[in-house]
Amino acid sequence: MKIERIDVRRYDLSLKEPFRIALGTMTSSSNILVKIFSEEHFGIGEGSPTLMITGDNQEGCLSFIESISPLLIGEELNLEVLYEKINSFRGMPAAKAALDIALYDLIGKQQSKPVYKLLGGYREKIETDITIGIDTPEEVRKKALEAISRGYRILKIKVEGDVERDFKRIEAISDLEVRIRIDANQGFTPKTAVRFIRRVREFDVEFIEQPVPYWDIDGLRYVKERSDIPIIADESVHSARDALNVVKCDAVDGINIKLMKCGGISDAVRIVHIAESAGIPCMVGCMLESRISLTAAAHLALAFKNIKYVDLDSHLFLKEDPVVGGMEIVEGMMTLPEKPGLGIAELNMGEKH
Repeated sequence: MKIERIDVRRYDLSLKEPFRIALGTMTSSSNILVKIFSEEHFGIGEGSPTLMITGDNQEGCLSFIESISPLLIGEELNLEVLYEKINSFRGMPAAKAALDIALYDLIGKQQSKPVYKLLGGYREKIETDITIGIDTPEEVRKKALEAISRGYRILKIKVEGDVERDFKRIEAISDLEVRIRIDANQGFTPKTAVRFIRRVREFDVEFIEQPVPYWDIDGLRYVKERSDIPIIADESVHSARDALNVVKCDAVDGINIKLMKCGGISDAVRIVHIAESAGIPCMVGCMLESRISLTAAAHLALAFKNIKYVDLDSHLFLKEDPVVGGMEIVEGMMTLPEKPGLGIAELNMGEKH
């Protein structure tokens, strides 16, 4: 079965309210929507470029898809060959992710299997956290209580890199019966990260994500060696090569995989295997995505034993979620429909899938 056509267009999403992290404040996401057609089926994929993290944007992703499509049209659905062609060009990881996700959706439909069963099929459900952006301690507590009322038992709290202010944010929810994860988005220096960790270790903190700038691998190792709370790499690991580097440097206790960083499911699988070989667990996270690519990430999370943590909640912050079908979250537990491919039924834009 061969690729007959590839369509791409803009896919813009607005947030319910501004979402603040240490790197900046976001109010919307300028994404792309890709469809890959064979004779009998089509697969759908989403790219969510984030300039401050991945260095790509919507215009660049659109141009990339339009440029590379002639190299893919007419090719058989051989993932390794298509992966080689897509990754023969540098950059544009969100565009590559959109193509890769669409290919897995298409192949799942062709083989009448859900993607997670194509990949490994380890489990049928997994618990996700819900993220709370940088805010006052009072607002953090208010949002935490709201999340708990909806059944969430794991909270990921964004911090900014100020030891005292960040401590108060965590202290504000320390009496609640939840698991706490902290995400610094590169906000600390190595020494201030260690100071912060010493302040919050009295609380039940599961791990701290990306405490220092992405390029400072020595700084990551410095923090890890002085922390009794596990340290997870996020922005420091985009590719399988990056994963191998932090493993060789013994710099982290885990790796957060995001399809938009690594370019899709294919490279994500490579990262999972590298981490498992090193004896460290993986997390699956997200950018500002709809349930199209979140569903793809959910398939990855259900497929592999070594994926221990999940942070797939960005659709909860959208003004509108146009996706019908796909992943569902009930009281924090994430499941997928037993349907071929991604299991997305349609988009509320008049499009059947």
